[in-house]
Amino acid sequence: MQTPHTAILLAAFGSRLPDASGALERMRERTSILYPDFRVETALTSGAVRRHKGLLSRHGRSPEDILQALRQDGVRRLAVQSLHVIPGDEYRSLERLVDSLRGGGFEQIELGRPLLGNREDIRRVARTILTVLPKDRAPGEAVLLMGHGTRGKANGVYLDLANELRALDPLVLIGALEAEPGLSTKVDELRGLGAAKVHLMPLLFARGVHALRDMAGDMAGAGKNSWQAGLTRAGFACASHVKGAGEHEALAEIWLDHLREAVGRLHEAVARLSAPRPGGGG
Repeated sequence: MQTPHTAILLAAFGSRLPDASGALERMRERTSILYPDFRVETALTSGAVRRHKGLLSRHGRSPEDILQALRQDGVRRLAVQSLHVIPGDEYRSLERLVDSLRGGGFEQIELGRPLLGNREDIRRVARTILTVLPKDRAPGEAVLLMGHGTRGKANGVYLDLANELRALDPLVLIGALEAEPGLSTKVDELRGLGAAKVHLMPLLFARGVHALRDMAGDMAGAGKNSWQAGLTRAGFACASHVKGAGEHEALAEIWLDHLREAVGRLHEAVARLSAPRPGGGG
């Protein structure tokens, strides 16, 4: 039975493709099973995604909208879990929103960090990635992960992950779609490694436009500038695997562990608030 004053909000970037909502829905289902006493809601942090074709689905609301509704419904204790990959612009905006609500409308609110939220996360994700690589990968074949990329210091997380992966398997690389290191840098690196075939995988929560078009698109039409097309033109055999990171149970578990930590902090804070004060006896 749900407790009316407690809730969890899962906040993802979102995608314009209807099929991409499956990863978010699955995460909502898993969260509801883990926390049956909590009301569980979802929100999209990307304004562009929310505006696309007037998105009106249950997954089409902003964190601000959901938080306002929760507050109006009397929710006082809230855990917000980021489903972003790195602590980039979208995560920082969510963090600022959560900070602005502390002490204003919610008794207690906690934020769970993204997939690659700290140094230990980076090490754990690197090890976990090796467990979800394509089963049909043969010896000597490379894997290239496509991250989104962002501005500023947060983009360095990809380089940190690349270093961890290199130490575990030198043929597993990561590049960024909208930042450096981009595809051209990775092509040079792949040539230096002597790889003839490359498996592409998205390091994105869901299989949205970036995974299907920008990573795996064919050489005709909208996919002519995709990573698969670029690698093919560069002379590599290429295979794309479009399953989003949130669809891999082992990677999804890392996000859920971050949520467990946030809920744990929530419980600890509530316990402190309800503990009898010294000297307040009867």
